[in-house]
This record gives sequence, C-alpha cells and structure tokens, in this order.
Amino acid sequence: MKINEFVKQIRTGQLSGEEIGRGMHKSFKNARELIEDADMLLLKSPGRAISLAVLALEETAKTILLTNAAAKAAISPILWEDVEKELKLRSHAHKQAVFSAYGKALLDKLASENEDVFTDASLPGGIGPLLDFMKQLGFYVDVANGQFISPAEFGSQNVKWAEWLINIVKERLDRFEKLHGTEDGTINVARQAGVFTTLLSQASDEQQLK
Repeated sequence: MKINEFVKQIRTGQLSGEEIGRGMHKSFKNARELIEDADMLLLKSPGRAISLAVLALEETAKTILLTNAAAKAAISPILWEDVEKELKLRSHAHKQAVFSAYGKALLDKLASENEDVFTDASLPGGIGPLLDFMKQLGFYVDVANGQFISPAEFGSQNVKWAEWLINIVKERLDRFEKLHGTEDGTINVARQAGVFTTLLSQASDEQQLK
C-alpha cells in the first residue's frame, strides 16, 4: 500500500456526536498547551512564540467549528473527511477568521447573560493574511522588505506583538473554560448542539422556531 493511501485510510471513520465532543475538548486542551508553550518561549524566542500563538488560535477555532459537526452527527454518524471539507478545517485563514469573528460573537452573546464572560480583547477583521505571514516568519527564514530575515530577528522586533497575541488567545481560552474545561463538559456542549438542531428541524411555524 502506498504511503498516501495508508494515511488517507487511517484518517477516516464514522464519528458520533459524542466522539466529536471529545475532539472538541482535545482541541481546546491542545490550544491551551500551545499557548502555554508560547508564553514560556516569549522572552527567549518571541518569533517562535508568535508562531505557536497563531497555532493555538487556530486550534481554538477548531473547537468552535466542530460544534457544527456535533449537531449534524447527533442525527447520524458522519465521516471525518466530510467534516474537514465542510468546515474548511484545513484552511488556516478560515480558522483565523472564525476565531476573530464568530468567537467574539459567541462571547458577546454570553456576555449579555453573564458579565463574567465578557472580553475586551479581539482581533481586527481581515488580519488573517498577516497572522499567517507572521506564523511563517516565526518558524522559517523568509524575505521582508527586500531582505532575508531570520525568526530570531523577526522575534526581537515584535516582542510586544507576541505579548498582545498571546494575551488575546489566553483570554479567549479562559472564557471558554466553563464550556470546554472538562471532557464531560464539552461532550455536553456537543449534545446540546444536537438537541438545538433537532428543535429547529421540528419547528412547524415561526412562533415555535422562536
């Protein structure tokens, strides 16, 4: 069997709503670990810290996106390859946009009901291409303004940027802790997504929909 066929084979399978809930929790936990690593690297290697912060941001967005898959899987198990395609999980730009826009919308909604989850920190719209470029600069030698620049040089010039980005991701993860801090809690979020979808599908008129 060819290597690409082997990889494709092991990355498939039917996923239940509960298993997607586990995936949401693992994504949340991994995002937390990535941002902790970024924080530890901040003083010694700020360029790498920025790269890890962007990865943590994207992993946080995956937690949000998988809620949609959980709702669908509550009806019947779904294929991982279909989830990846429909939710654009391979697109870094899409996950960055979701973190910036949808994540803030969710927090603002929660804030209207509970002041504890309000957040002041947010990413400006359209920042995705810059985030992706900086993620690369933190890992690899690249070209900026007609000159080669190393991750060490890039990092030393952008320590404040690194601090700002790390703090935004930390705050977002802190606000999601109540939802995703435990596996049982996240599985419950996945179940509720399924219940919500069922209620919407059963509504026969506008009043029931409300």
